[in-house]
Amino acid sequence: MSSIAYVTDESMLEYHRLCRNRAILFWRLSSKRKFTDFRKGDLLFFFARPRTGRKKGLIGYAHFDSIVRLSLKQMWSQYGQFTGYDSENLLREAIEKASKGQIPRTMSCLYLTDVVFFLSAIYPDEVGIEIPSNLESYCYLDRSDPTITVRILKKAEERGIDLWSAANSVSPDVIFSHDEIRHQLAVIHKNIGREDGSEKERARMHKYARQKSEQPGWELIRGSRTDCLKIERDYIVIGLPYVSQANDRDLRIREIAGRMLIYRLWAQRQELNREMIFELIGDNIPKEVSELAEQLNHEQI
Repeated sequence: MSSIAYVTDESMLEYHRLCRNRAILFWRLSSKRKFTDFRKGDLLFFFARPRTGRKKGLIGYAHFDSIVRLSLKQMWSQYGQFTGYDSENLLREAIEKASKGQIPRTMSCLYLTDVVFFLSAIYPDEVGIEIPSNLESYCYLDRSDPTITVRILKKAEERGIDLWSAANSVSPDVIFSHDEIRHQLAVIHKNIGREDGSEKERARMHKYARQKSEQPGWELIRGSRTDCLKIERDYIVIGLPYVSQANDRDLRIREIAGRMLIYRLWAQRQELNREMIFELIGDNIPKEVSELAEQLNHEQI
């Protein structure tokens, strides 16, 4: 799980906002820093000046999808106005200006999806972080503190999401809500810690979780190889694999029971705005564990 603040041209962002673009292609000159820890689905926050104001802030974000190497002509022919410009000539002028007249043969381009704009900028000091105003490229936000992304999203929730800028077929408030849930659960999982058990037991749990995450609507909680989630309209399902051997059955039962209770406790502390129910994953789930999960779920439904 990683989030970055990315220095972005405010006029280009405004173009995307007005055009209601849900995907964006950012070109990067080869001399700029390379990403070392940024994966599909991670959040890229736009660090730029808002439409009204001189101070840079976080004015929205998008989901990282992939990096592709393209020439200028390939950029325009494949992505057109998703580059943030009305014409190939305007795109060329922007690249020439940034590269001081020497347009690279190919450039590393970031393809971003599910763009969300905030109604007003969020400034770093409002969420307890420091971003240099003269930042040239990007910086990681949550390497030292995984709660930073959650704090940014919570502040954005207070300010509001720009619904006008979205295409009619896409609901940015739903995208935003799901992102907030994913990052809150990632923080909770990190606080709980990884699964216990022998190497053989953990391997089986990883297998169960991987199979579950391949089912429609399911995904692994970010940073976990065992715990899964499914976001429904009114609640969240947490999938937890259960595996034990004959000599540690009672211990594994206590551990998974405690894991469910700790998830519930941390969700309350994080003020997770969805009800949480549990689904146990595996074969031969002990009756007492199934009954505890059912009892916890009954309290939430």
